[in-house]
Amino acid sequence: MILAAFALLGLAVPVAHAEPVSGYADIHIHLAAHLAVPIYGAGPDRDPPANQTWNHALKPSLFASQLAESGVTLYVSLAYANPFNTALETRSSMKARIDRQLDYVEAFAARHADQFAWARTPAEARADIAAGRIVIVHGIEGATKILSTPDDAAYWAHRGVAVVTPVHLADNRLGGSFCMSGTLAMLNLPGCFRELLAPRHHGLTALGSDLVGDLLDDGVIVDLAHASPTTFDGLLALVKARGKAPLYTHVVAQAVRDEADEVTDRQLDAIYALGGLVGVTANHRNIAPKPALTSPPPGYCPRSVDDFRLQWDHVVGVVPGQPVAWGSDFQGGVAHLRPRYGPLGCADARADGAPLSAFDTLGLAHAGMVKPMFEQLVAEGANLAPLQASAERFLEIWELARGERRAIP
Repeated sequence: MILAAFALLGLAVPVAHAEPVSGYADIHIHLAAHLAVPIYGAGPDRDPPANQTWNHALKPSLFASQLAESGVTLYVSLAYANPFNTALETRSSMKARIDRQLDYVEAFAARHADQFAWARTPAEARADIAAGRIVIVHGIEGATKILSTPDDAAYWAHRGVAVVTPVHLADNRLGGSFCMSGTLAMLNLPGCFRELLAPRHHGLTALGSDLVGDLLDDGVIVDLAHASPTTFDGLLALVKARGKAPLYTHVVAQAVRDEADEVTDRQLDAIYALGGLVGVTANHRNIAPKPALTSPPPGYCPRSVDDFRLQWDHVVGVVPGQPVAWGSDFQGGVAHLRPRYGPLGCADARADGAPLSAFDTLGLAHAGMVKPMFEQLVAEGANLAPLQASAERFLEIWELARGERRAIP
């Protein structure tokens, strides 16, 4: 009778929680990117090609066998539209494009049910992790033309979408995107001018406030990635007002790389003040320190795991004791970490003469190299305790979003 009364009132009933999950989350991959960007080929069900390389910006880098070897406990797979043809889409064509990617992820998990599971709810995710499967959770990066009415928010929530990034590489009707550095700025020239000339007005729109509020009310987590500083503040205020927690799925720390489109320490503090979670990324072009190190440590190799270590250590230091996730952005149009050794590295051999591993000579060539990357960082003294707590924190944020948890511990 008590549960029925809660249901009639439309109130969520907090649920009892199992033991915390131990393991790490990759909160930003694109498992179905080949359906949005055909250059990625036939998709993750094919066999990995020979001679995979870390410099795979527009080459396939996700394959089922390697995903299963990554050591990752939980993936957030984000559907998205090709940023170069978004303007040509209609609302119906965009919805169909996103639905097709979500369908693919569900079918992929079903085909590989011995290793993977698509989870529609946190409870399903916990059960599948306990059963030894790698969990995949739906997300959408960029809400252009897929979020126009309150019914849209309800539709995506019903489809099992756990995470939505309201803005992507360009401004949309919801708000402003930060101006990307380099050639990607061409995708958002009007937004770049707005950010330069009137940054206080380059934020969340009234429509954006309403529709993102609908997402939050329907139990969807908001990803703050790609938001202009003013949009970031607006989104954060919405999340806070509803007692939820945010994600920032792929972070580069501005204190290490001084670019306007990176994340400040103030923003990191604000995310974690609400019980949120960030994923540190490893795009070699966007993590290198700027200005460059004047006195690099012995053996330092630029654009390798050494640059990722600088980012990781900084973020962990800003939010001590808090979970920190991994946000790879595999098949998001980025290249990853070069090797330290071999023809593409900085030296031919280790100074101590130890044998070289595949990661040493290939770098972050594919998802199967994630586990050895983190094992190497542990061996070199990095603090990866926050990483092992990241899958649990994601599930807690998801439970909070759905009203199944009153607060983040």
